[in-house]
Amino acid sequence: MLLYTVVPPEEIFFGDDEAPEPVAAAVAGVPVLVTPAGGGWARIERLLSTDPDHFLDPRFQPGALVSLKP
Repeated sequence: MLLYTVVPPEEIFFGDDEAPEPVAAAVAGVPVLVTPAGGGWARIERLLSTDPDHFLDPRFQPGALVSLKP
């Protein structure tokens, strides 16, 4: 579906402002950006490490749920 309009997209597609901001955290000593999911859990949004081995580890893939409890 195409929408041809002069109205800015911010006025048409509202409600996206409610998403929580990602925060920096360390999971198993690896720096990542996570979005809190509640109950001490978080969802990985981005891997901030420069080690290529961390990118091959499925524990750090975006979308994975991780515990923020020590």
